[in-house]
Amino acid sequence: MNKLTVLLALAAVAISIISLTRPRIAEDIGGRVLAAGASTWQDERNYPPLVFTSKATLDCSISSTEKGRQIMKTVSGTGFSFDAAMLPINDGKVKINGPGMKYKFTAFPASAVKSHLAGIGDGIITEMKAEVEVDTKKFQQPAGPGTAIQFSARDISSDAAYVEFTGVFVRESDQKRFPFRVVFGSVPEGSGRVVPANKEPEAPLMSKAVVLGRPAAPASVTTALYEAEDDVRKLP
Repeated sequence: MNKLTVLLALAAVAISIISLTRPRIAEDIGGRVLAAGASTWQDERNYPPLVFTSKATLDCSISSTEKGRQIMKTVSGTGFSFDAAMLPINDGKVKINGPGMKYKFTAFPASAVKSHLAGIGDGIITEMKAEVEVDTKKFQQPAGPGTAIQFSARDISSDAAYVEFTGVFVRESDQKRFPFRVVFGSVPEGSGRVVPANKEPEAPLMSKAVVLGRPAAPASVTTALYEAEDDVRKLP
């Protein structure tokens, strides 16, 4: 009986030790993971971003019911060129405001996107979100409320065509990551077609097809890239 009592006591002590140390072990592992993640994040953003200006065109057809397509081509300067299949959108809105109109939505590629980043190399976009908000001074709707809305670059309000891509580009040659943000600026040429879901002044966006810039008159684009630098020498 004494031996049995001792064995039971030892087992109880062992269980108590395990229960006490397990949270600390998990906490330590979790802390190391967070520290590693923070280090990677810090390394990539340890220095100010590279900022490039370029000229590009964008051809975007997107829908709330089927996959779309987004084609960006950099004509000059350092910028992206890619052809991405896009998932259907689910938050698009169209708002008629007197003679003008505004639409906006967010969109995501259906899968990783092969891309060329002029001056940096070929690679894959592994993360990306597109945010679009366009405000026009006027538009045409020949068939009346609830039908297709048409507009041109001249109809877009000054500084009111906001197209932004945010994501991560991984260079093929060395697997180096480049977190990025791309913003389209002035649009000298282009046109668009937007289809609202109903006749209401504010309606869900069913589909849109827009061209920003043309090869002979491309849009202005600003691209910001973060790049990890691990061999910058500390000066005395």
